Amino acid sequence: MAALQTVQKIGPVLDLFTVGRPEWGVSEVANEIGLPRSSAHALLASLVDIGLLQCRSRGRYRIGWRIVELNQTLQGTVDVKTCAAPILQNLSEKYGETTHLAILDRYRVMYVDKVVGNHVINVSGARIGAHLDAHCSAVGKAMLAHCHPTEIDRNVTNAPLRRLTPNTITDPSALHAELKSVLRQGCAYDLGEAISEVHCVAAPIRDEMGVVVAAISITAPVSRFTAAQHEFRRSVISAAGAVTKALGSALPAPAPVEVGNPTLHAVAG
Repeated sequence: MAALQTVQKIGPVLDLFTVGRPEWGVSEVANEIGLPRSSAHALLASLVDIGLLQCRSRGRYRIGWRIVELNQTLQGTVDVKTCAAPILQNLSEKYGETTHLAILDRYRVMYVDKVVGNHVINVSGARIGAHLDAHCSAVGKAMLAHCHPTEIDRNVTNAPLRRLTPNTITDPSALHAELKSVLRQGCAYDLGEAISEVHCVAAPIRDEMGVVVAAISITAPVSRFTAAQHEFRRSVISAAGAVTKALGSALPAPAPVEVGNPTLHAVAG
């Protein structure tokens, strides 16, 4: 149990390191995540040992080079962002509206790509890399709908649902009902639940195993969204299906297995 609790603290610690604040001290980390200073020091030291952090002068910590290596590994695998990019672009150009690609990161939405629309009155959309509560966004609900209800209770409705607008769903029972509706419709709506005058529709993207790994959306001012809502819905569902198909066909070929004389291969840097 102690080991599990330690692992659960790694994410919040790594989340502290941002472009705006890339360096933290032990006491600062301890205060921010609510740990005793000794526990925070032990956790930071463990992350240094495995390369996820590096210890600089005066006991200050920064992201480690192991993160770069992991990023390179990720880029070498099938990337939903790469597969979705042309489809996201085409969807935006078709209507002139802003489109988003998002994933679920610890039960919160993280926006990984977007294309800004070209209307004079336009929605700039979420910043790439930004997080948003899943219960008040179309992409979030599109992905949450495919989680087990007990998973939602344990990770989403275990704390009060934050209200961003008068339309935000804050009742857990209402959220569960909404997610059942998402499953029936094949898409999710945000009807002014994050920003009052902005509406969205989103559909889930699946990997080759049929697991929901992302969602794609169209975002528009309420005045344009209402008139085109049904067409937006059809196009978003179609776009999600196209990305799903692209993901399945973009699987990397298995690496060849070398058989023969076991030789040590030196790699020059």
